[in-house]
Amino acid sequence: MPDESDVRVVEAGYMRWMLRANPFAYLSSESLEEVRTLHVDTDIDEKLARLIDDAIKGKKKYLIFLVGEFGTGKTHRLRLIGEILPDISTYYVKIDVDDYLASLSRIASSIRRKAFPPIKKKLPKDPDELYEIIKNELNKNDISILMLDEVENIVISGTRKDAELFTHFISRLYKDLELGKILIIACIPPAYDLMKKLIGNVKHHKISMRSIKPDEASKILKKRLHHYRNILNREARSLDLGEPFTEDLVRKMNELAGGNPRKLMKLARNVLAMLTSELKESGKLSQEKILKLVSKANEEKEPEEEIEENEILPENTRPELAILRKNYPPGTTFSLIDASKLLGIRLSLARELLNELIDEGYIEKSSGGRFFVKE
Repeated sequence: MPDESDVRVVEAGYMRWMLRANPFAYLSSESLEEVRTLHVDTDIDEKLARLIDDAIKGKKKYLIFLVGEFGTGKTHRLRLIGEILPDISTYYVKIDVDDYLASLSRIASSIRRKAFPPIKKKLPKDPDELYEIIKNELNKNDISILMLDEVENIVISGTRKDAELFTHFISRLYKDLELGKILIIACIPPAYDLMKKLIGNVKHHKISMRSIKPDEASKILKKRLHHYRNILNREARSLDLGEPFTEDLVRKMNELAGGNPRKLMKLARNVLAMLTSELKESGKLSQEKILKLVSKANEEKEPEEEIEENEILPENTRPELAILRKNYPPGTTFSLIDASKLLGIRLSLARELLNELIDEGYIEKSSGGRFFVKE
């Protein structure tokens, strides 16, 4: 896979496709300003829309589990709901903690902040008081949608007790919500399986994310290309620019990605960079050469994060700080989950580490809740 310097070298070559740069550079939905313009409807969206429409028009309430592996589009759907329903009270909360009390505080804080932006009233620490805040704020509105994302961080990464308390909270909240309320839980399959056992006979709907089909993959790639393509003038529109990905190529890429949207985006990013680089050198590529590039792009692994031997670091620098500094240089930020995954430690340990680094003056926390390494 091309490294960052390779991408910069071939950046101008993207103009072949009338693109400023590689439109697949951002893989995560959270990195995008909006997802609505890039969205491609599938039967998953039809199922979600049907339940939401029923709750809104029929004044019913639903508990919905959106279940799928990493990269299958769960966060994308939750963000989409918030974007297409601007007049309805929607609350999106990423559960990036593995502690029950911290998760309640995160949910209550997110709901209160959206309901009363100017108010910065300190939240209570008692779980029952936090529960009342969450329940009462949701029931204040005729229609409310609470969307909890990545709950596996507490259900799987937390203790069994945390998983039980959190699941009981979901069950209790759903029972206490009035009609016209929707509670959507997004998680990976193992988290759903555990919560299903713990939640008992509480009625709920499970929507399983599925692999995307070749035609859906083609639409997704085209939408991303068109969205990030330069605005063409009238003369440029008449040119036969072509597209970087043919239908056969998309079919092969989707096959290699296993129908996983995030893996498809990653593969598209690598393939487009390679195609642009090769075309700049040779001017033309055979179908056989293109397929070889795709296979190569799929086989390449992301470089492992490690500290280079020649990197000069202050004496007695903590190795964790050095890794964070290398991966998140000044001007970039990271979340608690980012740190946990990068360092290969549990969320609770990552939180303790970051707090220590903050106390030691190496790291600061932004107003948005993300972290950055000080220069």
